Amino acid sequence: MLNLFLITLISLTADLRWVEVDLSLWEDGRADFVYKVRYSVHAGFMHGFYLQGISVVPYFSYDSSYAVDGYGRRYPLEIKDLGNKYDVLLARGASYGPGEITYIIHFGGDLAKSGNLATTQSEFGELVVLHWSPPQWDEPLEHYTVQVYYPIAVPGQEVRPDEYGFRTERFMNEQYLLSYFGQPYRDEYYFAVRVHKDDIGTRQKLMIQQYVPAAHFKTERFGKIEIKSEREKRFSFPYELLYMILYIVPYLFYSNRKARDIKGAYSDVASLQWVRKDWVPPKIEVATFRKSGKVAKFDLIEAAFFLDYPVNKILTILSTQLAEHGIINVSSRDPLRIEVLKSPTGLRYYEAAFLDAVKTDGSMDENCLKSLVGQVVEKVSAKAWDCDLDATRAYYTEKIGAPSVDRSVDAEYGKKEYYDYLMGREFSRRRFYDQTEKGFFVYGEPVRSYSAFVRSDACHSACYVHTACHDACHSACHSACHSACHSACHSACHSACVSGGAH
Repeated sequence: MLNLFLITLISLTADLRWVEVDLSLWEDGRADFVYKVRYSVHAGFMHGFYLQGISVVPYFSYDSSYAVDGYGRRYPLEIKDLGNKYDVLLARGASYGPGEITYIIHFGGDLAKSGNLATTQSEFGELVVLHWSPPQWDEPLEHYTVQVYYPIAVPGQEVRPDEYGFRTERFMNEQYLLSYFGQPYRDEYYFAVRVHKDDIGTRQKLMIQQYVPAAHFKTERFGKIEIKSEREKRFSFPYELLYMILYIVPYLFYSNRKARDIKGAYSDVASLQWVRKDWVPPKIEVATFRKSGKVAKFDLIEAAFFLDYPVNKILTILSTQLAEHGIINVSSRDPLRIEVLKSPTGLRYYEAAFLDAVKTDGSMDENCLKSLVGQVVEKVSAKAWDCDLDATRAYYTEKIGAPSVDRSVDAEYGKKEYYDYLMGREFSRRRFYDQTEKGFFVYGEPVRSYSAFVRSDACHSACYVHTACHDACHSACHSACHSACHSACHSACHSACVSGGAH
């Protein structure tokens, strides 16, 4: 029995890959949070992880919280309150592994109540201070990204933060990659700040301290911070120290000490345009930080989607490859009818999705084909998130356009006729390919290319700026233990609570 128990304990091997957070602020201090947590499960089966240190009392939106695996399959979540932490689990006892899975947790909270939003008087007038940190994690991260959406209307995607009175602390410019943009929502754009850091260590904190004009908020419920000069601080130091000890508000001291550095402490937007204008990410994957000259690693199918070849042509190559390996049989091309002969292990994710799209009568399920495209979009986005898109486009354009098969994109999809077909060159089986392509026409019509798909409502239909999240829950009273004192010190104390613990 002991041996079996030990085997159970060591059976799960999962690594935390990255964490991304969308924080949408409301004018009255309430906020929407969307946490995206990616795990890579190497062995065993993962059920969930522990979430704690989120600084607010959360009101979870269960309908928009879910997990998604590398094949695009969704799993509903159960979120259990364990007192000092929350157990985020795949619903109904489900498990996943091996492979990659992303947990999407959506909840509302009150940052005014938690003391993470306050006002202060400065030489620039009254400012609202966001002093907040997302949870620390019990494993290192490839990257940690936070996007803060402010209730500040802007004319478009291009913004200059100084034009809207935005300021931040010098340490944020020195320690993080910052970018500023307009986030589209219901035919309007809102001011947004992206904070990013690579190679986060175990239990490393991502501290955020930003300032915007108070005129954009309803500040009646906000706390206040008094910024004093250095001279005043010297004479009143013993009293301020006593005040800080009693209320344990770390940003009070920090703001006093840093008051002289606020002026001009915002990033030079012109030098931080490492997010390309021509990239619109899927909802779950966030296209972010491009490294000049870095080329994403794609196979032929992914590269063809990325280069905007017609979806019907790509499906034709995919079906031809599966047929040549004896996995399917194309019994008819007009109308298109396909028979699945076997479902071997080791298929690529889009090959498995293609087999799932074959109905029992041999026709193709249009929604499943769209799901296949969505899976490729997600995978391409993940692979290209930090790559140079122009360099990647040039590399695969040359590879696919090369006349020699020796320069194929990948070995499995290395037949010269695949490349001739994409390039519109003549070859012996051209008619065969054209007939198959016509069979896919009806399915590919709504989504003609990769770019069209990532811009479509099917892929990027919602942003989390001001997402409605059960107003009644937001306005409900907090528990007695969440008193004003507890709220004031929460941001200082919650660092002891570390999220993670995959199980």
